[in-house]
Amino acid sequence: MSRTVFCQNLNKEAEGLAFQLYPGEVGKRIFDNISKEAWGHWQKKQTMLINEKNEHDEC
Repeated sequence: MSRTVFCQNLNKEAEGLAFQLYPGEVGKRIFDNISKEAWGHWQKKQTMLINEKNEHDEC
C-alpha cells in the first residue's frame, strides 16, 4: 500500500514519494509534503528548462 501526503503543490491528498530523494531537512520536507505526481511535474519542467538552455547554447 502506498503512503499518502497532503501535497503542498497540488493542495490535495495524493500518493507520496516512495523514499526520501535528498538527504537532510530539505529532503525530509519534500518527502513529507510533495506528492509523487507533483514531483513528476517538477522533473518534466526541469527537463524542459535544461533542453531549452541547450538549444540556446548551440546558436
